[in-house]
Amino acid sequence: TTYKVEVKTADKFAAGTDANISITLYGATSDSGKQALKGSGNLFERNELSSFDLELADLGRIVKIRIEHDNAGLGASWCLEYVVVTAVESGDKYTFPCNQWIDKKKGNKELFRVLWPEGRKVEEAEQEEEEKGE
Repeated sequence: TTYKVEVKTADKFAAGTDANISITLYGATSDSGKQALKGSGNLFERNELSSFDLELADLGRIVKIRIEHDNAGLGASWCLEYVVVTAVESGDKYTFPCNQWIDKKKGNKELFRVLWPEGRKVEEAEQEEEEKGE
């Protein structure tokens, strides 16, 4: 299954990053494992949309994502606006709002964020996770 991953960097001063970005997609049936988002050109720049095609097993409905960076380079700090994941074959589209810094010094001071699809309450999603574990 092809998943199109579109990553929008925020329109804020110094929002872009030179770090290496990875994503994990968590589906109803399995997860993708950590996938590096690589391409040509200068990716993840301020107010730009970077797009990637990932060839993965069918993950079912995407329930959450984890996006992270390795803090490499001088301008590693990154402000992520949102991520859109589209399952190309089915056309299923999931939007994951963020609007947060992914940085050791700003925001939650972590190099990753776990994001839930737009329109889903985090409490509902966490409750669903707990029910799965029983």
